[in-house]
Amino acid sequence: MNDDAALLRRYAEDRSEVAFAELVRRHVDLVYGAAFRRTGGDAHRAADVAQQVFATLARNARRLSRHTVLQAWFHTATRNASLNLMISENRRKIRESKAVTVEATASGGASSPDWEGIKPILDGAIDELPEPDRAAIVLRFFEHREFSEIGAALRVSTDAARMRTERALEKLRALLARRGVTSTAAALGAMAANQPLMSAPAGITSALVSAASAGSAAGAGLGAHIISFMTTKIVSIAVVTGVLALAVGIYLGRAGYASATVTRPQPAPENPAQSRTIASLRQSYAALQAEIDRVDAVIVELDAENARLNTNYAKLAAAKVSPVATPSKNLSIGLTPRELKKSILNNLRQVDAARKQYKLENNGSDPATVEVLVGDNGYIRRLQTVGGEDYSGVSMAAGQVLSVTTPDGTVVKYDPSGSETTQITDPPTAMELAQEQMQKVGPAVNQALTAYRAANQGQNPPNPDALTTYFADPQDAAAFAQAREAINAARAPKH
Repeated sequence: MNDDAALLRRYAEDRSEVAFAELVRRHVDLVYGAAFRRTGGDAHRAADVAQQVFATLARNARRLSRHTVLQAWFHTATRNASLNLMISENRRKIRESKAVTVEATASGGASSPDWEGIKPILDGAIDELPEPDRAAIVLRFFEHREFSEIGAALRVSTDAARMRTERALEKLRALLARRGVTSTAAALGAMAANQPLMSAPAGITSALVSAASAGSAAGAGLGAHIISFMTTKIVSIAVVTGVLALAVGIYLGRAGYASATVTRPQPAPENPAQSRTIASLRQSYAALQAEIDRVDAVIVELDAENARLNTNYAKLAAAKVSPVATPSKNLSIGLTPRELKKSILNNLRQVDAARKQYKLENNGSDPATVEVLVGDNGYIRRLQTVGGEDYSGVSMAAGQVLSVTTPDGTVVKYDPSGSETTQITDPPTAMELAQEQMQKVGPAVNQALTAYRAANQGQNPPNPDALTTYFADPQDAAAFAQAREAINAARAPKH
């Protein structure tokens, strides 16, 4: 799985059709399975889509050799090829319906009702996932890969791969919920994992491999072989359609000749079933065209967003702006020493949690600087200084003590082991004491609030006193009243 890029480079640079044949063998089941779902379970259409996808792969081998996870590209390419094929098929059916009545045949086989409800919209929801999440879903549930293999493909640890897959599954569940399919992420994962791998018919694989072996010319040789094979079925359908139309014409011509002495045959009245079929096909075509337009619009938006991000990055790089605020003056005016230390200690705890997560997702490597952890795309959105302290020099080695010093000499340390963490011994202010009282009684307050809403049709209490009779324990009600009194006293102006 990790040397897909190497195989593509061999084909792009040396036209190694052996390398291309190996890529076909590896991924034809994934492509055929996705095409089978997107074409409504039509095996012939799924085969056409698979052939188009691998033709596109051959034509764009050099560019795609830089793709991180090829499975994610296969999933997107299958979507595009399926949309194009369905549009082409609908146009063809409209033309054929003028000479021959098209009768739809019901596809055989039925899965469980739950899977049947999800299957038609599953791939559309997967399309909306970011590429790393889409790759994790495809590898785990469509190729039944182990987390160690997913981690190797995404260049993260096994645990990080498991976490990413779980997050991606939760996002997929939310996307399906918008489409009316409600389920837990665990149930959705179990349902997808229990579906058997979809295997492509042997004829497709052998045909693609034969095309790879037969092409000897450089350039677009293999792509031409594959495209030629792709068109064989379409040409055959056109020939059969022509023969049927000719047969119908001959039959009508003879009938007209036999009755020419009586009256000229009138055109047959329009078939209501045929009219409904044509209307349905036109509606399907319009829906597919709208989907293509939507995808094109999203691509344009993504390109614009990417350009904007590149511009912002260039500006930040030129200005050397750091997401870690490092003011030159002390900002602790109005803060008590206790409040200052608590705020800095909370910042250091965030840095420690972020560096642990970075190491987990980057194969055990420590971040180079704290700036790597902070920013819109980092683990901490913004690390705001409170007393003029500078976080740029804190240790990035996991487990090491984090320590900063404010301009006035206040030193605050956080030790993950707990032995060197700064102990805040400054006497608490009246407001801090009152807040601690309120925190202790907080769970009981939440229970009382829930009970009040249940008894009053979901309405909130007009004032805190209205909660008094809804506490399960009178002592909690008394503690709540005392905490409120202490907060009011702390807020009162001093005379």
